Amino acid sequence: MPATKNRPSQLSVLRYGAFVSRTAEQRVTSYAPTVRNLVHDHFGRRPLGAVTIILTKPRLLLSLANEAQGEAAGVPENDWKTGVQQAIIGKPNDFRVATVIAPKGAMWMLLSAPKMRDPKQFKLSLLRGFVEVDQLIRSGARENRVAWVRHEMNVAPLSKRQQNKLKAQILADGAEAERITTDLARRL
Repeated sequence: MPATKNRPSQLSVLRYGAFVSRTAEQRVTSYAPTVRNLVHDHFGRRPLGAVTIILTKPRLLLSLANEAQGEAAGVPENDWKTGVQQAIIGKPNDFRVATVIAPKGAMWMLLSAPKMRDPKQFKLSLLRGFVEVDQLIRSGARENRVAWVRHEMNVAPLSKRQQNKLKAQILADGAEAERITTDLARRL
């Protein structure tokens, strides 16, 4: 697990795994505060909280997501270490960014470093990630994510009705994030 000592409103960037580019880390470190401020100004809500941006390889994404969300949801370690494929993440080779809940109220933004080739991709991925961070600080969003993770890891299965309700909320959040990312991309 990447070790961080986050305070509220702290932003940190880490490289996790062998051969993750230092150039990518430098780009993310320089772009992240600007993108974060853009999203914060758009929504006008409270500060986005502690966010750790982790640059990694696609093969490590699922284990990092399982670890962060499993610990945050109170799932026993041997349940999240089995490599549960989380629907909220999708297939690690297909995406560039995923925002997950982490222990102690923090959030991790997982970036697939090899998928990033130019500065615009970095900025758009960070923009999408920070929109997802804003969605996760909304009232009840973290609790919904915990319930969904516990369901996917077969610790506390949801009823079909609850499952459909949470799935609909996840799809609505994804559509909203896509729309807002497209709107805010014009300002980058």
